[in-house]
Amino acid sequence: MFGKSATFAVALAILAASGCASFPGRDPALDDARLSLDAARRNPQVAMYASAEFDQAAATLRQADDLAANGGRYNDVHQLAVLANQRAATAQDVARLRSEQAALVAQRTATDARIQADVTQRQAAAAQLQAAEAQRQADQAQRLAAAAPIAYDYRRRENEPLYEAPVTSVRAVVGPPQQRCWVERQVVDTGSPGINVPGAVVGGVVGGILGHQIGSGRGKDLATGIGAAGGAVVGANVGRDAAGTVYTQDVQRCANVSTAAPLDYWEVTYNFRGYEHHVQTTIPPGRTILVNGQGEPRV
Repeated sequence: MFGKSATFAVALAILAASGCASFPGRDPALDDARLSLDAARRNPQVAMYASAEFDQAAATLRQADDLAANGGRYNDVHQLAVLANQRAATAQDVARLRSEQAALVAQRTATDARIQADVTQRQAAAAQLQAAEAQRQADQAQRLAAAAPIAYDYRRRENEPLYEAPVTSVRAVVGPPQQRCWVERQVVDTGSPGINVPGAVVGGVVGGILGHQIGSGRGKDLATGIGAAGGAVVGANVGRDAAGTVYTQDVQRCANVSTAAPLDYWEVTYNFRGYEHHVQTTIPPGRTILVNGQGEPRV
C-alpha cells in the first residue's frame, strides 16, 4: 500500500510540474503582490504621476485571484501574481521618476520666473531713469523756451492779402538807466539852537573868495570849494553859544541818469477788426501797420 501511495504522489508531482493539473495549495506570490499593491496605493506620488501603471498592476492581481478561485493552473496563477508584483513596483518607480522630473521642471520654472522678474525690475529701473531724464530735459526746454524771446516770422506769405491797421500807441524801450554817484560837503549842526544862516552865507562867500586866490586851474577850483565850506562853518558859528557846534562832513549823493545807448525796440499797439494787438519792432512804425486776416503783422 505504501508503494501505491508513493507512486501516486510522484505522479501528482509530475503532473503539477508539467502544468497539466491545478495545485491545491495557496501561492505565496499572491500575498507578495498584494503587499506591493497596497504600498503603491498608499504612495501619493503613485496616485499623482503613475495612476495608469497602478491600475494595470491591480488588474493583473485580480486576474491571478480569479484564476486561483476558479481552479486555474498553479503556474498560470503564479506568473500572474509575479507580474502583478512587478507592475506594482514599476508604478512606484515611475511615480518617483516623474515626481523628480516635475520637481526639476518646477525649479527651472521658478528660476526662469526669478530671472524674468530681475530683468523686468532692471528694465523698470532703466525706464524710470529714462523718464526722469526725459522730464529733466522737458523742464530744461520749458525753462529755455520761457526765457528765450519769441521770434515771430513777419514775412508775407505767398498770395496772402494784407490790410492796414491803425497804430494806437508806440513806446520806445531802452536799456536800464545807469547810476552815478559823487561826494559833496554838507554843513552839520550838533547843537539845539538854529544855525546862523546869514553868517553862514557871508562866511561862505568870504571863504570862497579867499580860496579862489590860492593855486591855479583844478587846484584853484578845489581851493575855492574848501574855502567856501570853511567860511560857511565859521560864519554859521558866529553869535552862537557853546551849546552847539557847526561842522562839515563828506556826503555821498547818487542819481539815475539815462544812457546814450540806442533804442532796443519799439512796443507798438494797434487795433484790427475791434481787437487790440501788440507787437515789438526794431524800427519805428508809421501811422498804420500791415497785417494779415488774423491781425498778424507782416512786412
